[in-house]
Amino acid sequence: MKKSSAFTLIELLVVIAIIAILAAMLLPSLSRAKEKTAVVRVKAELNQISLALIMYTEDHENVPPPVHINCNTDMSEHWCELPPELSEQKYLPRSDKKGMESNMEDLFNRGHTYKYAAPGPCFMNGSPGGDYQLWIPKDFPISKSNEGEYYSSQKNSPLRWVIWSMGPRPNSPESQHSRAPLIAESWYQRTGGGGVIMQGQLKNEQIIKSP
Repeated sequence: MKKSSAFTLIELLVVIAIIAILAAMLLPSLSRAKEKTAVVRVKAELNQISLALIMYTEDHENVPPPVHINCNTDMSEHWCELPPELSEQKYLPRSDKKGMESNMEDLFNRGHTYKYAAPGPCFMNGSPGGDYQLWIPKDFPISKSNEGEYYSSQKNSPLRWVIWSMGPRPNSPESQHSRAPLIAESWYQRTGGGGVIMQGQLKNEQIIKSP
């Protein structure tokens, strides 16, 4: 009689178990690599938005675009979206999505653009709403101090504007920090952690970035 060359059930189960173990070992590494790749892409897109803001500011007598806030029930989540002026004047591509005037969607916060804030004029639900107050730590840009000051004017603020992504875990305590995005505690610093990814322009035109 010929000897059977087929696998037994036990042998198949052993092979499946080995594959499962290898997959379990590899998946965290693949997940970390995927996150790192996404973070690199987000930083590149923030660089693109920074250039658009720099060009806009230079074209408008060194005045950055106003901040836009929505507090209506159906739009309340779209706070500090990228200024529509950037897309209307073709510094950034336009979007047809509700609440997103610019086609620069936060990779980690789908349905929303990257965030933007600056001391100065603010529009509330499309109408003038006074001045936006931006909290800046007293040791900025080191940003390790919980002490700081609210600035509502470009004249005395050390920062012209700030843009940020909500980061890989937008609902994390770091990303939702009450002093985000300018305090270091709110910055994304490691794979698997929470926090925002930030860029800003100082008054001397230097661009600063979170790690």
